[in-house]
Amino acid sequence: MDVLSKVYELYPCGEEIPSVRQFFWASVGLCWILTFVPLGGGRCRNYSIVDRLWPLYPLTLVAQWVYHYGYAGLDTKAMTAAALVALWSLRLTYNSIRRGDYAIGAEDYRWAHVGKSFDRVFGAHGVVRAVAWEIFNFAFISFFQLTLLYQISVPVRQIITRSKEEEEPWSINQIALVATMALLLAVEAIADRQQYELQRLKRPGVLDAEPNKEYAASRKAEVEAGFVYSGLWRFSRHPNLFCEQSFWTTMVAFAAATDGVWMPAVHLFLAGPAWLIALMWVSAGLTESISLAKYPLYRAYQMKTSHFYLTE
Repeated sequence: MDVLSKVYELYPCGEEIPSVRQFFWASVGLCWILTFVPLGGGRCRNYSIVDRLWPLYPLTLVAQWVYHYGYAGLDTKAMTAAALVALWSLRLTYNSIRRGDYAIGAEDYRWAHVGKSFDRVFGAHGVVRAVAWEIFNFAFISFFQLTLLYQISVPVRQIITRSKEEEEPWSINQIALVATMALLLAVEAIADRQQYELQRLKRPGVLDAEPNKEYAASRKAEVEAGFVYSGLWRFSRHPNLFCEQSFWTTMVAFAAATDGVWMPAVHLFLAGPAWLIALMWVSAGLTESISLAKYPLYRAYQMKTSHFYLTE
């Protein structure tokens, strides 16, 4: 128990609000426990509990910080940072609902592929495989992912806690950073829309029933290929992920610019975006390996299109 108490005290680092610390650890424990509860009928466990929380978790943290530190009033920079996180959450929640991620029993298809990789390494059955998977389940699926979501939100905490009653004027750099984040959210929403539209057209009978025959004809090749490669996806294989990484990295820069000087313990502020970028590289790699096996033309698309960065 002493070890657990020490871990509880050490993380989240720099968190002064006991209720936020309790909320974080309760979230980790609850998300892990819920993976043992079958969802959607049958006896299958569901590992997308954190996936459902992903669009909402940073906003719940920011809301708690605003409530705790905002009693004396927040300056416009703190309110802007909180509003940007709210917009980020709204966009991602809407996209998740649209894709059916909140349907009972819905699960990210990639978890099944991760499970198969454990089968190849440890065997499909046996105690070693079961133990290894449960360690992964708690350490990565529950703890690491929620830690990542906490860490990407930390720069916003910095802005809120340093909010000043007598606010200094906005600088050109601060305005540019906010405009950049707003633009990134807009571009990400467009990329999500383009991807969703193709998935909609891929449903049986939808393309044939499309009233705009010219539009249907223009999308037929993509539907047959099985993946989107027009619009923003012409410039990047993952434009939405590029915008996601850039948004949270820019938030760190905005926190630094708002603080007036480079922030102390900078590794705590850069950890979130760095972990997010690393996770998205691995996640995108898994997604592409599945696409390569499923869609014959994906290899050609992969060879001529940038991985993340938007390039011609």
